[in-house]
Amino acid sequence: MPHRPARKRSGILMPAAVLLLCAFLLLISHRMGGDAQADALLDAIAKNRTFLASSIALETGIPQRPPSVPKATAPKKDAPEPTMESAPPPDLDAQPEALPPAEDKRDPNIELRNDAKIDVDVDAMLKDPIKIHVRHDGSPQVLIYHTHATEAYTPSGKDTYKPSGDYRTRDKTQSVVRVGTELTKVLEARGIGVVHITDIFDDPAYNGSYGRSLAAAEQALKKYPDIKVTIDLHRDAILTKDGRQFRIASTIGGQEVAQLMLVVGTDASGLEHPHWRRNMNFAVNLQADANGAYPGLMRDVNLRAQRFNTHLRAGSLLLECGSSGNTLQEALRSIRMFGEVLADRILA
Repeated sequence: MPHRPARKRSGILMPAAVLLLCAFLLLISHRMGGDAQADALLDAIAKNRTFLASSIALETGIPQRPPSVPKATAPKKDAPEPTMESAPPPDLDAQPEALPPAEDKRDPNIELRNDAKIDVDVDAMLKDPIKIHVRHDGSPQVLIYHTHATEAYTPSGKDTYKPSGDYRTRDKTQSVVRVGTELTKVLEARGIGVVHITDIFDDPAYNGSYGRSLAAAEQALKKYPDIKVTIDLHRDAILTKDGRQFRIASTIGGQEVAQLMLVVGTDASGLEHPHWRRNMNFAVNLQADANGAYPGLMRDVNLRAQRFNTHLRAGSLLLECGSSGNTLQEALRSIRMFGEVLADRILA
């Protein structure tokens, strides 16, 4: 049997013994009919934390500490907001802002910037719209691509990027490709199948980008011959007289949005383009719808001598979404509105 060491009582203070002796005398006084003052003193001693702890120590030989009262602590401050460097990348699946309600009307007052210097009868086109209808079954009906995929916007907030040139980047979450992704989401939500080509054709070589994007678009059309509409999605670049980036925007439903411009190519440059007038018809009727639904969203329709790649279909357009002076968020807001207008027209 192991030896049990003697318990040490060195931790017991003298005041505890004195308190016990006083309590014993008061108890005798109480038993012998002492007054109320003795009762009150006994009650106070019984509630004294030091007395209770010392009594236990006298019995066990183990020094006891009275329970401590926790100190009040100041509430913790909120965790700091993440800095731009620590913020997560943009969530492409995040729910977009709610669109302002579209006005239920059509505005036939079309402003035309006729750089091609070709006579066109806009009023006649508005009275006899081209019929472009897509199936509501999810099969590919619209092609979106970007001849100048590195075109980007003015950095703002979390929308920053590593540049590959002036207001250009290969980061597809920050360039005009991101705007194409948003347009794709809007159309697909309406049941319209979309082929979105996200390849970069203008970097490292800018020259020849239209030829490279044309080859990719033709390959997609060969694979999906039922595609009715093709959109070469760009962003514009406008400089002020003093060399600053010009911002083209308007306020719709309390939101700042980038303005859009429909560009129609022709055969005025000598390149074959047999159905550019049908494209023009499609553009001015789409413009009338957009002007009515979201006044201030669209710039003038631009008729150009160059063909660009708009000869692919009788429903092929070049679309400029904002300019380098706009922010990405302004461009995303406007393309959502345009996407709803486009869906309404081709699903009608």
